[in-house]
Amino acid sequence: MIEPWLIPDEARGMEARRVDLLKGLQQVQHWIEAALMQLPEEAALWWEPAPGVPSIDARVQHILGASRRLAAYALDPAPDPEALAAEARTDWTPRGSSRAELLERLRQQFAELARRIETLPEAELDAVRPVGRRRLPVRRATILHHLIEHAAHHSGQLILLARLYAHR
Repeated sequence: MIEPWLIPDEARGMEARRVDLLKGLQQVQHWIEAALMQLPEEAALWWEPAPGVPSIDARVQHILGASRRLAAYALDPAPDPEALAAEARTDWTPRGSSRAELLERLRQQFAELARRIETLPEAELDAVRPVGRRRLPVRRATILHHLIEHAAHHSGQLILLARLYAHR
């Protein structure tokens, strides 16, 4: 299977910047799914390799939570920074989710985010949005780019944790 970042742009029929965002989102999903699928057993989801090193389950919860919050800042009409900050405090809490549950949540959330990016008018990618409690002005495209790079950072950790579990 070809990785998403290698799919020709012409196959999408959109502006390059939007295509890059969508490819990035799909690439991250590809990495997370691959890491989850290589786990030899469900117990690997909750394994903590050392004190203070969150499990795969907790890390996926954080990816999903942070992605939801960043998407809210980028795309929601009036995100509530206090509510989003409160939600962030529970991100790293393992929930005992199954691999199937994590994959389903990931696929649904990223599909909805991709749909929203696809339907956003091109000029809106340059709109400045307030981020966080300090309401810092950030371009919408920059927030979406950061969402992808943040998820990519943690997907690399997932890949490493899956390999460490398999060879523990």
